[in-house]
Amino acid sequence: MKIDNNSIIGIVGAGIMGRGIAQVAARAGHKVILYDNWDGAVDNAMKINEKELSKLVSKGKITQEAKDTTISLMNPTMEINDLAPCDLIIEAIIENKEIKQEIFKQLEDICGDVVIASNTSSISISALANGLKKPENMIGIHFFNPAPIMKLVEVISGLLSDQQIIEDVHTLISSWGKKAVYVKSSPGFIVNRIARPFYAEALRVYEEGVSSFATIDEVIRSGGKFRMGPFELMDLIGNDTNYSVTQSTFDSYYQDPRFKPSLTQQEFSQAGLLGRKSGAGFYKYEDGKQQGRNDIRKVAPSNNKISEIYVYGSLGVADELIPLFKKAGIKVVQVEGDGYIEFNEIKLFVANGKMASEISKELSEKNIAQLDINIDYELSSSVTIATSLLAQQHVAPNIAALFSQIEKETLTIKDSPAMIMSRTICMLINEASSTVTNGVCDECSADIAMENGVNYPIGPFKWADKLGTEFVLETLDNLESFYKDTRYRADRSIVEQSIIGGKYYE
Repeated sequence: MKIDNNSIIGIVGAGIMGRGIAQVAARAGHKVILYDNWDGAVDNAMKINEKELSKLVSKGKITQEAKDTTISLMNPTMEINDLAPCDLIIEAIIENKEIKQEIFKQLEDICGDVVIASNTSSISISALANGLKKPENMIGIHFFNPAPIMKLVEVISGLLSDQQIIEDVHTLISSWGKKAVYVKSSPGFIVNRIARPFYAEALRVYEEGVSSFATIDEVIRSGGKFRMGPFELMDLIGNDTNYSVTQSTFDSYYQDPRFKPSLTQQEFSQAGLLGRKSGAGFYKYEDGKQQGRNDIRKVAPSNNKISEIYVYGSLGVADELIPLFKKAGIKVVQVEGDGYIEFNEIKLFVANGKMASEISKELSEKNIAQLDINIDYELSSSVTIATSLLAQQHVAPNIAALFSQIEKETLTIKDSPAMIMSRTICMLINEASSTVTNGVCDECSADIAMENGVNYPIGPFKWADKLGTEFVLETLDNLESFYKDTRYRADRSIVEQSIIGGKYYE
C-alpha cells in the first residue's frame, strides 16, 4: 500500500491532539475525515480549528483562500463507517491499550487494507499490533502538542511494521513541514525517555536541600538557555501527568534506577498541587501568573577589584571565560595545571561530579569552590558556584566580585556533586546515548527530537561535543562513586566514544 500526498487521512478522536492533526493534514492538502462518537466533539473541534485558522489569516500567515480550503477538506463525522475510504488512519484517543485495540479491529473490518497509526506517547506499537489481521500495517505517528505548531513527529515502527510503510509515512510527514524522525518502539520512544533526567535530577537536588525551586530553575534557564526550568515546566505539564509518565517509564524498564520517580512529586500530586491547572504546584499562580520565580539565591559581590587571575590548565567549556576576563581588563596568567582558576588564595574548579569539599580534603585547602557549566558564558547573564563546606566566608563574595567585573550575577547553591547544570546535562547525554545503544534511533534523530519536541537549546549529542565525552564520562563516574547508585552508570557508548576520541559531529 502506497501512502502519499493523495492519501485520504482519517483521524480517530477529536480532542486537542486529534483536531490538531486533522488541521495539519488538511493544510497539507489531504481530504481528512475526523471521527469521534462523543456528542458534540467533532463540531467543537471544527469550531476551534476555524478559530485558529482565522487567527492565522488575521496575522497574515495564511490567506483567506487557504483557510477556506483547509476547512473544506476536513469532514467531521460521528459514524465510524465513514472512515471506510481512508488510506491512513491516525488514532488520538485515551491512553488505554485495550480501548485502542478494539477500535483498530473495527477499523480493519471497515477499511480493509488500511495503515493504522497510533498517536500514543507511551504504549508499545508492537503490543498494539497484537491481534490485528495485518499487524504489519500498524505503526506509530507521535505528534507533540500543539500539533499545528510543534515540528517534531516520531514515526515509530513495531516489531512487525512494514518498513516500506514506515518510509512512506516518514516522507509524507516531512512533506507536511514537520521534522519526522525514525523510532523503534520502546517505552517513552525518544523524547519521553531522554527527558526524564531533566526532571529527575532537579527533584533530587531539591530533595537533598541543595537549592530551591526558583534557584534551580534560574540556573537551568540562564546556564543552559532552556526556555523553562524543570519545576516551572512540571507545573505547566501537571505534576500528576509528569509523575504518571515517570512511573510508567520506571515500570516499563523493570524499575531501572535511572527512571526512579520522586517522592516529592508523588507528594505534590497526591496533595492536589498539580501546577498551573490547580493554581498551585511548585509555585503558586494568581490570575495565571507565576509567583516566586524571582526568589533566587544570589551572592552579593565584595568591594574587592580583581586585577589578576591564574588559569591552571584547561577549564574545558569554561575556557570561554578567559577572553571575557581579558576584555574586562583582568590580567590572565595561563600556566600548566589541573584545570582551575586561582586568585586571592581561592581555587575555583569546574564542576565534574565531585563536591568542592572533596577537593578541599584532597588538596588540604579550605578556600575551594566550584563553577557550574554554561552553554555559553558570554550570553549567559549569570554563573553558579558552590563553595566547600570548609571555605571561609569571604570566598563566595570574592568570586562574585570577579564575575561582576564581566557583568555576570553569581548564583549560589549548597556544595553538591556535579552541581545542577553539569549533572543534568551529563545525565541527558547518558540517556540519549543509551537510547541510541538500544537501537531506538540514531544520534542525529535524538538531537532533532529533543530540539523540536521539547525545545532544548541544543540536542544532547551536540552538548556532548561541546563538553567532550571524557568530561561527561568523568562526571558520571564521579556521581556513581559518590551516590553508589547505578542510575549514574555511564552508557557503554560514552565509554567507547571516550576511548576512540573525536566528536559525534565532525
